[in-house]
Amino acid sequence: MSQRYPLSWPRRLACLFFPERCLFCGRVVHPGVLFCALCEEDLPPPPPLRRIGVPGRVPAPTAAVMPYRGRWRRCVLRYKFQGCRSLARQLGWLMAQASAVLPAGGFDAVVYVPLGKKRLREREYDQSQLLARNIGRFLGIPVLDALEKVKSTKTQHELSRTERLHNLDKAFRCKARLEGKRVLLVDDIVTTGATLRECAGELYQAGAAEVCCLCAGVTLPT
Repeated sequence: MSQRYPLSWPRRLACLFFPERCLFCGRVVHPGVLFCALCEEDLPPPPPLRRIGVPGRVPAPTAAVMPYRGRWRRCVLRYKFQGCRSLARQLGWLMAQASAVLPAGGFDAVVYVPLGKKRLREREYDQSQLLARNIGRFLGIPVLDALEKVKSTKTQHELSRTERLHNLDKAFRCKARLEGKRVLLVDDIVTTGATLRECAGELYQAGAAEVCCLCAGVTLPT
């Protein structure tokens, strides 16, 4: 996985005044560099490919950049909850690189897990949408606004594992036709896989030929 990402010339010029910083420790790094030398030596290995069961379908292969713990967890939480939306560029690049282990051999579209309207008003940006836009740009794949959240749900991390598995039943709807398309489904974090399972099922109902999932972080069994 490449620890450098491509920068446009305007962004390179901006780095003269607002230098790039290591995603983990905050040290100043060269433009396009994601981790300082010390942090790069301590990066965890990529998590194993996970397969999430989708009723009536082949389990969806699911890739992630790193295990959702330690410094990577803090980085993702900064992006998701502390308004650091500019991190979408770096996280999106790492996710695009991580997608190489998925077995589809190329995708026709990127689709993201959307926030509900209330949560979007509170946060002012949809973290998975921004990630998907960057992933699509780096991979050269169109991003489709295909899913919408149609049911208010409780926050997943506040629920037990059993509650999480049913909290999202019928919470999403696909509003696009996806006949024959190989779809890359993007979310920020996967824990039980309930969100991805529900969304993948909707994409298959809309005609998708294959669904693979991609996340920034994955919770591993302890």
